[in-house]
Amino acid sequence: MQELEKIVAEAEKAIAATSSVADLEQAKARFLGKAGSLTELLKGLGKLPPEEKPKAGAAINQAKVRVEGFIQARRDSILASALDSQLAAEAIDVTLPGRRQGAGGLHPIALAQEEVEKLFASMGFSVVAGP
Repeated sequence: MQELEKIVAEAEKAIAATSSVADLEQAKARFLGKAGSLTELLKGLGKLPPEEKPKAGAAINQAKVRVEGFIQARRDSILASALDSQLAAEAIDVTLPGRRQGAGGLHPIALAQEEVEKLFASMGFSVVAGP
């Protein structure tokens, strides 16, 4: 059981030292992965006498739950700090003057009409308005 407490303390220290989600996943694999410390202890339960198995299994499962809690708390902390830094980087200054709206443009039919008028004007015709 002292070995179990030592593993939990080591896991807590390693998880607290992580600074990114990738580092956290490596620490998780180190303690809870296929070849992790706690997984190896669970695999070793078969070698224990039958009267000690339930007690040891319960203790290992409690340690596993504690380590998973450390991991989840650290993941939440890392994601929260990443979100805070992203929000700080994307802050908008609402006191700055706004962007001007474009003036717009002519309707495509009006543009085509102007081109036709220029073509006819180049041939010597003129545009006259009236009845």
